[in-house]
Amino acid sequence: MTHVSPPGTEAVEMERSSYIDWPSVFVGMIIALALSWLLLTFGSAIGLASVSPYNFSREAGVTLTLAAAAWFALTQIYALAMGAYIAARLRPRVSVADNDEVAFRDGVTGLAVWALGIVIGLLLAGMAATGAARTGAQVASTAISSAASQADPAYAVDVLLRPANPAPAAQGQAQSDDASRQQVGRILANALARGELPQSDKDYVAQLIASRAGISPEEAQRRITETYDRAKATALDAADTARKGTALAGFWIVFIMFAAGLASWWAGTVGGHHRDDGPRY
Repeated sequence: MTHVSPPGTEAVEMERSSYIDWPSVFVGMIIALALSWLLLTFGSAIGLASVSPYNFSREAGVTLTLAAAAWFALTQIYALAMGAYIAARLRPRVSVADNDEVAFRDGVTGLAVWALGIVIGLLLAGMAATGAARTGAQVASTAISSAASQADPAYAVDVLLRPANPAPAAQGQAQSDDASRQQVGRILANALARGELPQSDKDYVAQLIASRAGISPEEAQRRITETYDRAKATALDAADTARKGTALAGFWIVFIMFAAGLASWWAGTVGGHHRDDGPRY
């Protein structure tokens, strides 16, 4: 027996199959990505044109950072909302649902553009990170045989050529001021990288400072300790500042993308409203 569907059933099934119109979503997403790229490039050009290395200051850097964050927020919200509006406007009309259901479907269409844009952005970022990691691994494998000596070759040479007892400057056998400064700087840099100042390095630098500055070894030891502690505190402060900045940027990006999601939902409902109010072809 042939099954005959009740009148109107075919239309209802057709409407249900087009709850999300993916071609419209992809069109909106592509437009959103293109707008985002163009606006970010335009903002970068404005930022570079407004900055001069001749009169750059810390205040100007803070202002530029805040302006860049605000521009990023505006571009993402606007681009994704525009893509959501276009996707909902292109979606076929729904004649078997009430106004609330139609508005909900249009809002979901806008959210689909928003979510797809985020997923594609993450995929592109992942591909870039994978390429960078692969390149880094190749470079590391090439240099792994000499990694120990190449980590700080100048410091290693200093250790090899270090005299057992640095002669006083009065005897004319001390190193030049520039060479001494460079050697002590490399020792401190190596200590900061390792997180500690080896006692052998500390004793050597104390002898060198005592002979060059004409002070007692105890005073030289005190100077070394204070200088190293101060440099280590400065490095830790810089690392903590970078950590806080990274965390703040992460929170800001999440907040902006949530705001862009709300804007996409709203823009989708507006696009659907304009679609239904327009002429029927």
